Amino acid sequence: MMRRYPVVLFLLLTFVLSLPFYLLLNLSFANAEGRRLFVTGLMWGPGLAALLTCLLARIPLSTLGWRWPGGRAAWLSYLLPIGYGLFAYGIIWATGMGKLSTEIYLPYARRVIGLPEASDGAVMAMLLVLQLSMSFILNVAMALGEEIGWRGFLGPRLVQRFGFGAGPLFTGLIWAVWHYPVLFWLNFPGDPPKPFAMVCFTVMVTGLSYVYAWLRERTGSVWTAAFLHGSHNAVISPIFTLLTVETGLITVYAVDEFGFMLALTSVLMALWCWRHRARAVPAP
Repeated sequence: MMRRYPVVLFLLLTFVLSLPFYLLLNLSFANAEGRRLFVTGLMWGPGLAALLTCLLARIPLSTLGWRWPGGRAAWLSYLLPIGYGLFAYGIIWATGMGKLSTEIYLPYARRVIGLPEASDGAVMAMLLVLQLSMSFILNVAMALGEEIGWRGFLGPRLVQRFGFGAGPLFTGLIWAVWHYPVLFWLNFPGDPPKPFAMVCFTVMVTGLSYVYAWLRERTGSVWTAAFLHGSHNAVISPIFTLLTVETGLITVYAVDEFGFMLALTSVLMALWCWRHRARAVPAP
C-alpha cells in the first residue's frame, strides 16, 4: 500500500497527525499564545505527513518542490493576496457594503504597538509595516507546513492524475474539509450564519487552489504556495477586515474569508488560471 497508494497514505497520516491539535483547539482553554502554538502544530500536520509518506513509500524528497521559484514568482506570490484583497474590499467599500475606517484598526494598533505617546498615524503605519514584513515571515513559517503537504505532495499528484481541471478542485476540497473540525467551533467575524460562512470559505479555498496549483506547476516550487499562503494570512483578516466597519446587515455576509466577496474573487482567479493552464509548465 505504501508504494502503490501514496496519496491514501498521505491522507491517513495527515488525519492522524492533525487529530491531537483538533482536540486541543476545541477542548483547551489555553490563552491566545497557547492556541497559536496549537494552530502551528495543526498546520504542520500535512507537511510532516508528506515527509513521512516520502520516506515510507521511498519517494524522493526532491519531488516536493524545494527549488527557489525566482524573484519574479516570489514577489508575485507575496503581492497577489494584497491585490485580490484590494479588489474584493475595494468593491465592498465602493458599494457601501462596508465602510473603510480606522475605527477598529486604530485601537487594535495601539494595543499591539503599545506606544501611548505616538500619534495615531505613526502607530497605524508601524503596525502596517510590521504586518507586511514580520507577520508575513511568521505566517510563511506556519504555512510552509501545510504547503509541503498540499502543494508539495498532494496537488502535483492529483494534477498529474486528473489534469488541471479536476486536480486543483480535489486538492481544494480536501484542503477545505481539513479545516472543518476547527471552523465548526469558531465565531466568524460579524457572526454570519455558519452554513453560509462554511460555503463561502469552501468556495474561496477551492478557487484559490487553482492559483496555488498554477504557480506550483509553472515554477516547480512549493515556496510560491508558502509565500502566497503566508501573505494571505498576514493581510486579509488582520488588515482588510479590520479596516472595514459595518454599514448594515450585508457587511457580515461580504467580508473576510467567510463572506461572498473573497469567494467570488477566488472563482474569477480560478477561471483565469484554468484558461491559461497551458502557461503553467509541469513541475519536474
